Amino acid sequence: MVYGGCHGLEIQGPGVRFRHPEARARSARVRAAVRALARQLHGFPGAFLERKGLSVSLHYRRVPRHLRQELSGVAARLERHAPGLTTLPGKHVIEFMPVVNWNKGRAARWIAKRLALALRPRPRVILYAGDDATDEAAFRALKGRGLTIRVGAERGGAEYAVRHVRAIHALLRRIARVIGPGGPEGRGNRGGGG
Repeated sequence: MVYGGCHGLEIQGPGVRFRHPEARARSARVRAAVRALARQLHGFPGAFLERKGLSVSLHYRRVPRHLRQELSGVAARLERHAPGLTTLPGKHVIEFMPVVNWNKGRAARWIAKRLALALRPRPRVILYAGDDATDEAAFRALKGRGLTIRVGAERGGAEYAVRHVRAIHALLRRIARVIGPGGPEGRGNRGGGG
């Protein structure tokens, strides 16, 4: 398994490690954004920052509804005064990211290409699951190359959809049982069925 974080700016797995060089070079701007945001959050109960190294997320799910518009204004002003940073809206979160020519779709293709080389000639399956609008780039990038699953009520550009994260967990457990050391694929062709 290979994991991508910060919208694909960081990727890690067996034999695979990547940190986007431009994003890494702009990490000082992200730290400055964190400091500026932290100074302005005292008037927004329930808001909190998640520092991710190459990006920072402003979570506002617990902020009272009547304050959310004002908080969005704070984020927009910060973006205007922070050259080299952009915002990505998500589910009750605003991500502050360095401006680089990269997204989840490009990251997904990067991972698929590296794994195709590393796993040759073994068969591989690409499975991408996501629940955010920013996952649409990966759904488009992997069309016809892998299984894409949207978590939530809408399917969007994904091939399949499930309602809850619990369904993805159940799918991954089932896959692990099948391909794991004790599963039929893990036992090879020594009489195991499945």
